[in-house]
Amino acid sequence: LLSNALKHSPAGQPVVVAAEWRPESGDCLLSVTDRGQGIPPEYHERIFEKFGQVEAKQSRQRVGSGLGLTFCRMAVEAHGGRIWVESVVGEYTRFLFTLPVAGS
Repeated sequence: LLSNALKHSPAGQPVVVAAEWRPESGDCLLSVTDRGQGIPPEYHERIFEKFGQVEAKQSRQRVGSGLGLTFCRMAVEAHGGRIWVESVVGEYTRFLFTLPVAGS
């Protein structure tokens, strides 16, 4: 997630990584936010599918293999968590995921 955020962020723009323990749900919420071009809503589920990618508007090319987010989802779900994306085209993309906290 961090690699994707760095790859898709404009030069000089920060990538924000955050974590929040949520005792009421017994999990930790983690997020990675970038200020890149954003992901249109119709791709929000597709990008987690094998070979699912968003076409880059400027170049009409696809970047990467289309497997990274699939593997992220598999890893998060294998640990009992959930992963999703929030994005506004032209503003930001935020990937969020939860992981259960042992003993909570």
